[in-house]
Amino acid sequence: MKTIIIITMLTMHLNYGVKIERNPFIQLDRATTYYCNVNQCDNDPFTTADGSVIDPIKLKNKEIRWCALSRDLIWDEYRQTIHKQGFRGFFEFGDTIIVKSNSSPQINGKWVVHDTMNKRYKNSIDFLIHPDNNNPKLGLCDDVKILKPNYSAYYCK
Repeated sequence: MKTIIIITMLTMHLNYGVKIERNPFIQLDRATTYYCNVNQCDNDPFTTADGSVIDPIKLKNKEIRWCALSRDLIWDEYRQTIHKQGFRGFFEFGDTIIVKSNSSPQINGKWVVHDTMNKRYKNSIDFLIHPDNNNPKLGLCDDVKILKPNYSAYYCK
């Protein structure tokens, strides 16, 4: 009897409350690379927006893959109280995201969100790299997609 009730409840739940997401990726408008230097960051270029400290040796050895997202893609309640716009997105600092690009396969794979971009950028990602590792040079890439968090299904309301 318990089995029948459980199966019935699951069937009802699956039919009425869950919608499978067909496209789990977010298409971004632009992707670029940045280095930890004062010209491209603030006056403390080795400290990211979430307070993480960049180890330049690990960065050069490609042991860390960190990125910055534009403010519209990041969720941060504290920064929402400071800034009038932004920080109401899907991703949080520390999230691991999956990146896909057909034209620039060197950026494909997992990246960890540790930084944010200047407020003038929207729907964008910036990959932290060591200057020696910028081959092939990314430049401005416009076919980048990132995987949504909890992408497999979401509840309809």
